[in-house]
Amino acid sequence: MESRLRSILACPVCRSSVRLLDDTVICPSCARPFRRSRGIPIFCEPAQCTLAGGGRDAIGAEFEAVLRDAQDFVLSIGAGMTATRYPKCIEFEHEIFRRTDVAGDTHPLPFAAATFDRVLAFNVFEHLREPKQAASEILRVLKSAGSVAVHTAFLQGLHEEPNHFYNATEYGVRQWFAPFEIEDCRVSGNFGPGVMLAFLMSQVLESARLAGVTSEEQRLISTSKIGDWADFWNKRGEPPRGFNALQSLLQPMQKRIAAGFELLARKPLAPQRANP
Repeated sequence: MESRLRSILACPVCRSSVRLLDDTVICPSCARPFRRSRGIPIFCEPAQCTLAGGGRDAIGAEFEAVLRDAQDFVLSIGAGMTATRYPKCIEFEHEIFRRTDVAGDTHPLPFAAATFDRVLAFNVFEHLREPKQAASEILRVLKSAGSVAVHTAFLQGLHEEPNHFYNATEYGVRQWFAPFEIEDCRVSGNFGPGVMLAFLMSQVLESARLAGVTSEEQRLISTSKIGDWADFWNKRGEPPRGFNALQSLLQPMQKRIAAGFELLARKPLAPQRANP
């Protein structure tokens, strides 16, 4: 792995090749130093690179098979929970997980251009401040005709706060990746409507519990029927059991599971000009 990293790492600031030392990574061109921890090159702020034992969701059997096949050189962004270490996969994270090879920021990826055959980024893009810029970086590090596979949130409640910025529609995802030749943008099994409803309702009940909603009100929410909520929305019925309790949650809890936000803002005052 060490020799492979030497051939593909690049300074995220000036794009030049870097030198790997025992506990440091040095860019000879711009003289910027970066840390190494347990041999892992770290290209992001120290406070954002804490040793972590967990990780993200599993990447799924289809893509585990690609990694096992080892025909393509793969960059897995936000890997975290791959089942094993794969010989032709670089695991890239913002924190150090059990199999992380390189830690850094996705917006300036610390890799040379045209390096990878594939890039995987699962459950990552909703957590990026500039997803379009990150997509551009993926385009840069892919070889010609290289492929990318992305899973990202649409109807999901707040998670991994405060680093949850975007829930994109299909059209938003297509806009992020507009420079690519998009082959498909579909709903995979792990994002199907049944999974969405189960995930959202789990968050609704957890938010009610954390907000101090009484056990009786929680029971009313959990035993109301999906059809009752649909009828109320379509003006064919009264508010379902538990509706008023949810509407009365304190704002911090509502923000975890709300349909949207109202933003009120004001243009700052212009600075006062000094008298001549």
